[in-house]
Amino acid sequence: MSNATRLRIVHQLRQKPSCVGEIASATDLAQAKVSQHLSILRARGIVIAQRKGSEIIYRIANHKIVRVCDLMREVLADQAAERSDLIEQLASDR
Repeated sequence: MSNATRLRIVHQLRQKPSCVGEIASATDLAQAKVSQHLSILRARGIVIAQRKGSEIIYRIANHKIVRVCDLMREVLADQAAERSDLIEQLASDR
């Protein structure tokens, strides 16, 4: 769950179940990339796929996963902020 692309996909799916094309459009990712990441998320039991006519609709398998993703987004944001602070400190030491 520390992969930023997969977090974006899960974050999008929290809004509503969606097909690959909808997810790709909403996240500005290529459909092939979304499909690859959905395959990984599906294999790990994070998302469930259901066929609806000619489309496959993905949804989050368990809503507790949303809380995990929220925490991971916070951790990644904290890490980015720490790196930014470090870069600023290094720049001011010059």
